[in-house]
Amino acid sequence: MRVRMLILSAMAALMMSQTAEAGPVREVATLTNDYRAKHGLPPLQISTVLEHVAYAHGEDMRRYRFFSHQGSDGSDVGDRALRRGYQFCVIAENIAQGHRSPRAVTRGWISSPGHRANLLDYSVTEIGVTRGAGNIWVMVLGRRC
Repeated sequence: MRVRMLILSAMAALMMSQTAEAGPVREVATLTNDYRAKHGLPPLQISTVLEHVAYAHGEDMRRYRFFSHQGSDGSDVGDRALRRGYQFCVIAENIAQGHRSPRAVTRGWISSPGHRANLLDYSVTEIGVTRGAGNIWVMVLGRRC
């Protein structure tokens, strides 16, 4: 029973750390949808599953002190999404580091051709964004099959 309580406490702490930045990360989703609207694209829906995928990758980068789309275990965003049970037809990931605000990170992604292409991909319908220690931002965009 004691072990179970410790596990539940650890899970609660993890969830609290994920939602501690809920305001700023949700603002990134809003700014992304505003940008998409200017280009005639439909808004993306928040996906808590994609938020978890993004969070886990951000934590992996923080923990092992690297910055890459490839995880410390060699995974890519598709692998990480499937592990979380997200059966996708389309999946994409934007990462950034050092931006201090939602506006700054969104502007950075808009300024980068590859990241901008992900933001403006008509085939994605969902978004998950997280911000971790060291201002590591991870955005995962997808569409379920």
